[in-house]
Amino acid sequence: MKRTLPTLVPALLLAAGFAAAQFTRPSPAVARSMPATDLGPAQSVLIEGSKGTLKLVNEAGRPAWGSDPTARALSMGAVHVDKVLKRLLTAESFREELKRFEEEARSQGESFNKEMEELKGRFGDKKPDDPDFQQGQAAVQALFERYQQWNVGMQAAQNKLMAEQVERAYRELTAAVDTVAERRQVDLVYRSIPADAPFEVQDLGNAMIQVQGRTFLKAPESIDLTDDVLKELNLPRD
Repeated sequence: MKRTLPTLVPALLLAAGFAAAQFTRPSPAVARSMPATDLGPAQSVLIEGSKGTLKLVNEAGRPAWGSDPTARALSMGAVHVDKVLKRLLTAESFREELKRFEEEARSQGESFNKEMEELKGRFGDKKPDDPDFQQGQAAVQALFERYQQWNVGMQAAQNKLMAEQVERAYRELTAAVDTVAERRQVDLVYRSIPADAPFEVQDLGNAMIQVQGRTFLKAPESIDLTDDVLKELNLPRD
């Protein structure tokens, strides 16, 4: 026993020193600079309240308080849709399309005018007792009916074209919103007219539409993505 004692004590001291080093050595998993005011990292945070304990976790980069997809905080943005759509619809591609339609309509309208002038030349000086008077009257009536049918059809075609343009502009708008929202990490984007924007009204119905279009009665400017969307569409922002 006397021979082993001197060698046993240094061994115990070495073991104790190794153990102490293990407890004091910083762990690679947490050896990173953290601001003194930050808490964590933590897997979850428990918050006491009058209706029990709320467990707050990080779900896909968003604060969540339950397993349901709706039980999480979502970032929000807004776009002045009316402003963007008006600028899209006055873009060159849309204007050229309408111009071609109007030129075609004008050409067809001139054909009707030419026919009418020809009828006036043939029957314009005929008296009611002239045998050709009724023939001329019937020809003018037939031309007028054809013109009315054509005019109704042209108005319908014009409305259809403009509706298609609005839809195409809307699709361009939503594609740009998707790009901006992904870049800015925004989950919800509302269409809205700023509450302080001037009204563009001619009647009561239009005024009510202007009111309904103002989704937010008050909102911080930071949620407005309109300029970013205009930039994405290469449209003027002023």
